[in-house]
Amino acid sequence: MTPYEAYVLYCALKMHFTTEDYDFIKYNGKFKTSVDNFERRRDKFFFAKLAKRKDIKEYLISSFVSSNSTWIGDLVNNSSIEEHFTDWKKRTQALSYFYEEDLKKLLTNLDENVIVKEHQHPFLLKLVLRKKVSIETLVILNDLLNFFPHWNKQLESDILWKDVHLLCRKYRSFLQYDKKAMKAITLKVFSDNAFCAA
Repeated sequence: MTPYEAYVLYCALKMHFTTEDYDFIKYNGKFKTSVDNFERRRDKFFFAKLAKRKDIKEYLISSFVSSNSTWIGDLVNNSSIEEHFTDWKKRTQALSYFYEEDLKKLLTNLDENVIVKEHQHPFLLKLVLRKKVSIETLVILNDLLNFFPHWNKQLESDILWKDVHLLCRKYRSFLQYDKKAMKAITLKVFSDNAFCAA
């Protein structure tokens, strides 16, 4: 990959994760820019460094999902971003295991984890914000239970939730997993066949 191609990929993924309208999958990673624009950038040497990676797309996705920074300088010159990437790879490669471990941290009554009381963050969201439960677990559980519409209604003025919701929506396109297997794990952990009829 050339530095310019790395730049286009970075811009497209950054737009995907930080804006409502742009969809990386829908637009096939295309991003309107030019070589001239790239050549005028003062930070283009970061993209030359990024272009040397074999796993650029995965590295960028993990960076946008796991870190608070979207600046290219932070993404290529920061050892903690590399640690985020290693953790992300470990989680996504053993997703079933980490999902089950996360579920064991929740309250035994599944509903109690997702119910919003008096416009306060539900228990599950609190654990995600504290990084005790992964964003992957939140995305998967919502796929099974579809509680985000309820959270949107109850937490509509909550800025933290809006950011997490956008991240979950954008990340869902890239998170590959076996829905049947995750449903079975959820049923096993909570021993309740009623909630997962979806």
